Amino acid sequence: MKIEIAEAAHRLEAQGLLERSSYDHSARIVDRVREQIGRELPQDLIDFYRERIARVGEFHAIAPIWNDRVGWRPMTVQSTDLLHAQAIPIFFDGSGSLFGLDLASGEAVPAVYFFDHEQDFQDPQWAAGSSLGAFLLLLGAK
Repeated sequence: MKIEIAEAAHRLEAQGLLERSSYDHSARIVDRVREQIGRELPQDLIDFYRERIARVGEFHAIAPIWNDRVGWRPMTVQSTDLLHAQAIPIFFDGSGSLFGLDLASGEAVPAVYFFDHEQDFQDPQWAAGSSLGAFLLLLGAK
């Protein structure tokens, strides 16, 4: 069963586990990431950016940051850092590793995978969620 991003965000927010970005730069972020990776984005990822999710519990989200005065801010993790594994980083795990959304799923709902920094993020180590919405709820349960 697919859990919609908006529904997961609403549930987490009701529990006090979700923090959103103050400003809505989601359209700009979607365009930026699309340009960086050179392809269309899965709808779940677009929905994720539209929800302006900055953090779930202790887990910080990864998205380009726009500042109206200076433009795009430098980031330690770029949208392209997991492209070699057909994924895009969406959350830090708090210990140097990343959770990434599958870009190779085609028309299927993309899953979320764990990428270990000790393995240089080469390949996904394990599946972390069957969909981005389900993964968000799992993060909130930790």
